[in-house]
Amino acid sequence: MTGFATRLARLRAALIDPARSERTVIVLLAVYWAVWTAYASMAKAPQGLHPDMTEIVVWSRDLALGYLKHPPLAAWLAAGWFAVLPMAEWSYYALAMLMPVAALWIAWRLMADYLDAEKRVAGLALMTLIPFFNFHALKYNVNTVLMPVWAVTALWFLRSYRTRDAGYAALAGAGAALAMYGKYWSVFLIAGLVAAALADRRRGQYFRSAAPWITVAVGLAVLAPHLKWLAVNHFAPFDYALTIHGEKSFAIAAKSTLGYLAGSLGYVAVPLVIVAAMVRRPAAFADAAWPQNDDRRLAAAAFWAPLLLPVVAPSPARPRSHHSGRCRPGRCCRSFCCRRRR
Repeated sequence: MTGFATRLARLRAALIDPARSERTVIVLLAVYWAVWTAYASMAKAPQGLHPDMTEIVVWSRDLALGYLKHPPLAAWLAAGWFAVLPMAEWSYYALAMLMPVAALWIAWRLMADYLDAEKRVAGLALMTLIPFFNFHALKYNVNTVLMPVWAVTALWFLRSYRTRDAGYAALAGAGAALAMYGKYWSVFLIAGLVAAALADRRRGQYFRSAAPWITVAVGLAVLAPHLKWLAVNHFAPFDYALTIHGEKSFAIAAKSTLGYLAGSLGYVAVPLVIVAAMVRRPAAFADAAWPQNDDRRLAAAAFWAPLLLPVVAPSPARPRSHHSGRCRPGRCCRSFCCRRRR
């Protein structure tokens, strides 16, 4: 056995050893974080920061409960980060890569509830081959911050559903609210988790317990300040989104849907090919996608529903323009369209 093979065998032994696995994973993820931060700092230095990143820096200097384009979580995190570390490209890329690293660690913890040690290690390794957890994450924006937030919300929700524990129920509500503070796209996460709960055959036990109502109450309480901000500011981010994207024709909507599905499949193409080569049994592949075990099937539903719901969601209608009668004489609706025209 070569020296490399020996070290690999020792690493595998450490990862599947309950006494050493957590410490080993944390060290590996720290190395992963450092390597990708260094790569970004060197590879992207000639390009400068992406406009999304510089925009968030501007937002972070004027903290608020919301902004014209998006909710505030990305700006809050950046403000906290740069309060500790210097404002430099390397530190910004470190913040960007911290998001997928945190998501990978949460996924590792989540997999412990469903998989044995070896499958858990394989799952984490395959996730690092998905570009979303490295190349795409180098651009810090409102999408990047969703990775750990979505992961931890799913973790807390699944544990809340299985145990009906009030603590996990409260955490699930707080996580869902935090996801909405990250990006409004998180409505698909919340809807997907609700759909997964309703599809599970144990739904009666769950909805008769206090857990779902604790989740709803805590989620609304945490989100309440931002909801108030939205009302005071006439739902400006919604106006912005509708103005930018507007109403789409059927052909454009169909093209966007196909592109969304193709992109989602493309991201996981390499891990899927590796799993297919390792498993070689269609039945095992089908069980991984839709397990027979209740707990694992609930986790699968919580994965598939947020991914597929955007496909069937209706396209929003384009808002009427400033001169379409929406505004009355002497009384502007103060929508994004109106403010932009002034």
